[in-house]
Amino acid sequence: MAKRTIRKQTSERRASDDSITVTEECTVETTADADSVTTVESCEVSVTGAAASPEDVKKESEKKGFLDEYKDKNNLIRSALYGIGVLISALLAFYIRILPKDGVFLSNGFIRFGENDPWYHWRNVEYLLENFPSYLWFDPATTYPYGTPQAFAPLYDMILASVIKILQAITGNATEEFAMTIAAYWPCVLAAVCVVIVYFVAKTLFNSRNIGLMSAFLLAVAPGQFLSRSIIGFNDHHVAEVLFSSLVILFLVMTLLKARDKIITFEDISKGKLSAFKPILPYAILTGLAMGTYTLIWEGALLFAFIIGVFITVQMMINHLKGEGTAFIAVTGLIIFIIDLLFIFVTPQIGEYKSLHLMALGAGILAMVFMAVLSYALEKKNMNKLYYPGILAGIVAIVAVVGSLVSSTVKNALLGLIGFFTRTGGALTIGEASPYFGNSVSPLLFTILIAIFLILLPFMATSYIQKASTKKYLLIGWTVIFSLLVLASGSAFSLFTTFSVMGYIWIIALPIMAYVAVKNNSMEKILLVVWTVILLWALVQQNRFSYYFVVPVLILTSWLFMELARAVKADEAWDLLKKNFLSKDARAKKDESAPVYSSKQDKAQSRRDSSKVKAKTADNGNEKIVVAAVVLVIAFGFLLGPTFFMTNQYIGGTGGPNEAWIDASLWLRDNTPEIGLDWAGFYEEPLQDLDGDGVADSTSGIGIEHFENQASVVPFDYPGTAYGVLSWWDYGHWLEVIGERMVNANPFQFGVGGRRGDINDDMIPGAAPFFVAESEKEATGYLIDIDPRDDKVGARYIVTDIEMASGMSKFYAMTAWTLDTEDYYVTYNLSGQQSTFIGSDRYFDSMVYRLHMLDAVGMEQYRMVYESLTYSPNDSMSRQEIFYKQLYNQLYSKNQVETNTGYVKIFEYVEGAVISGTAAPNETVEVVLTLQTNQNRVFNYNQTVKAGADGQFSVTVPYSTTGPKSGETNFAVKPMGSYTVKFGGIEKLVEISEDDVLNGKTVKV
Repeated sequence: MAKRTIRKQTSERRASDDSITVTEECTVETTADADSVTTVESCEVSVTGAAASPEDVKKESEKKGFLDEYKDKNNLIRSALYGIGVLISALLAFYIRILPKDGVFLSNGFIRFGENDPWYHWRNVEYLLENFPSYLWFDPATTYPYGTPQAFAPLYDMILASVIKILQAITGNATEEFAMTIAAYWPCVLAAVCVVIVYFVAKTLFNSRNIGLMSAFLLAVAPGQFLSRSIIGFNDHHVAEVLFSSLVILFLVMTLLKARDKIITFEDISKGKLSAFKPILPYAILTGLAMGTYTLIWEGALLFAFIIGVFITVQMMINHLKGEGTAFIAVTGLIIFIIDLLFIFVTPQIGEYKSLHLMALGAGILAMVFMAVLSYALEKKNMNKLYYPGILAGIVAIVAVVGSLVSSTVKNALLGLIGFFTRTGGALTIGEASPYFGNSVSPLLFTILIAIFLILLPFMATSYIQKASTKKYLLIGWTVIFSLLVLASGSAFSLFTTFSVMGYIWIIALPIMAYVAVKNNSMEKILLVVWTVILLWALVQQNRFSYYFVVPVLILTSWLFMELARAVKADEAWDLLKKNFLSKDARAKKDESAPVYSSKQDKAQSRRDSSKVKAKTADNGNEKIVVAAVVLVIAFGFLLGPTFFMTNQYIGGTGGPNEAWIDASLWLRDNTPEIGLDWAGFYEEPLQDLDGDGVADSTSGIGIEHFENQASVVPFDYPGTAYGVLSWWDYGHWLEVIGERMVNANPFQFGVGGRRGDINDDMIPGAAPFFVAESEKEATGYLIDIDPRDDKVGARYIVTDIEMASGMSKFYAMTAWTLDTEDYYVTYNLSGQQSTFIGSDRYFDSMVYRLHMLDAVGMEQYRMVYESLTYSPNDSMSRQEIFYKQLYNQLYSKNQVETNTGYVKIFEYVEGAVISGTAAPNETVEVVLTLQTNQNRVFNYNQTVKAGADGQFSVTVPYSTTGPKSGETNFAVKPMGSYTVKFGGIEKLVEISEDDVLNGKTVKV
């Protein structure tokens, strides 16, 4: 008989910091005889470090307080180390974002915010600092002559204004410079806070501090729009959107985790037995409060309401199909939506979408109630589980088909839901609103693929798709199709420029995470999957959502990295490292003295004896340490190398108005008539009552853009001195906030004009049709039509820059908003190659070309009053003006001077003085005036007319020769003498006063 004892030891993880050791000791006895061999095995199992039963463990955990885990010294040290890691990540995020501060705090003392919307946020904050806590609910200084109800949700500006006021009180510094400095640094502060929040989101999702810390670090250093929108000077609400939406996800995950093993039925709810729901309720309420707060940060917060709605639908299907009940998930959704609804209800405006929020959330609440009641009814009747998704799908299909047939409004609403963020026409030229993967592959294909993914989730999480291999094949197939669509779009490299290598890793991680989530019916991980794919749906429609998408991308990346660490047994390697090199025993061995030999002969003999020993040395595990270290260092380097490279590309500058635009805006402020409005005054929106019933036609009018298809609109009641300033919409906030003047078009895309449906629609007056108009008369007609009042013109000043006038830059965007983009292109021989550019008659005849490139020479009612600096040699636009003048000269055999002029130019619309006289019948009359700009550039204004059969002639001219008039434009482009009128060999000098020009008076020669 032979006997041997086998000892086995395993470790079962119970929590993030505690484990239970299970020891199994087996005795095996073997008896052999001539005919058979008998083996008897007996085992005993002992458990160390665990409670006696799961119930005891549960009770013990419920007794522990929030801070109990930190009473243990090891836990406290470990927590402190992770806390330091998160703090370092947050500080790193802040540091990276303030690197381009020299581009914000200019040497002349000007503080420059980035891009466009940050300037309007500053307009709101300025107003709050003057009128706190009153908010600028209606602004008559933009979208002139209608004004604009507040386009932003209010909370972001209110928080920032409150912070500024607190710091002003603490420091005693109430200067505008101090307030603007705080505003400039504010997005960097919020980004650092985001890093901390994302740590807790990832940690809570996976119960892993390592994944949390890595996610926090990756967010701190990640490139892309989250970085560019949280950089110093970019005082916009985008980074706050990420912060508060991440809080929504965090609290919802905590709610789901608290609901584990909690059985909540509709019977319990109806009977008031809510004990199981009590631990969950605080977290559900926190989720609702976070959602409500997020909604007051961003008017488009319905995106996350949609994410929550889709998740609840998916999870209710899973629970019903598994027979686990839907009461908990339905009640959680109702709490979140009802609290959010209350936030919206008591807030005067949520941008322009308050009514949409109310309707959508109301519909969501009704849908959740219906789904819960349907589930309960089917369970009570013990009907086939598949009836539940079948009935829901049938109802959706019937409503969609019947509704579309009966009402075009319903049809358009359904199509709008499918492509909610998809833009068409001129809106496609808005950089942040363009599809992420371009237009070569329809966003609709991506939408269909994402919908298929979501539809499959409930069935993969239940026995209806039971085989693991089938689930894997479905997810692999989805990944392959998605990857092929990305490659077909030609925008695969965009993933790298936006997310670095993480832009490809998530494509692998998402289906694996989906498999893990549905395999275990892990609600919080299913939420992660739904969160990711809905943000993906938004991203493929508008690239702006990449600043949202980066959060699940880096969380999935961190999770996959830690899975790699688990695969190479990093935990085991770390334990061996501590044991072999970092423990007290290992250090003691290193400190032991070397052997002492009495003589050289003894030392040599010892070496000979050692060489004869062939005993096999024990495996100390150092190979595992090396393998794990090498794999993880390579993987981490693979992540960080490209990431730091791309991040450096994003911190090169802050954007915003260049020196030319700043100078032009300040000149406009200081040299044009006062507008007659109190900049910090309170003004009410005019009643938009087109049908005359005394009731507003909409809860929130948006000036001409809201009523663009109506016969008339109701303008704001401005003082008589008011006037508009017309430029392309990109520059509206700069002109309003820096220039302190009322603008016709703005970055809300109000006042752009053009067409929205098709080419056959009537043209809406605004910036686009004015600048692409092919004659002065046509352009002036649009300018007059901007203001519906008979005695008013839409704008007094016109501001252009080279980007608007360049066919390679913003000119095409203007044509796109009119939906008339044909016949603008020519083929041109450039460096021996045929190239196609905008450069046809339509382009060279356009109002913006004639104003900016030709200095309004030959125009009757438009005069240049200011010219900015020319271009910097390093400016990307430095060659555009010369190029188009060369193209013009080559195509039309002209001799236009091929030189750069001002980057920005300001023109004034005037009545124009009339020079009249008598010449020979049908004789040609030329009028010439030499002008010098404020940049000391000299050019000639001239017009040529033909006298009538009776010899009478008249010509309208826009410049005065006697200087500015008090209280009117202090023009910087000045005449160098008088007008010269030439006809029949005669030259006459004519003086024109500013009063003549402004009032359309006639001067005879």
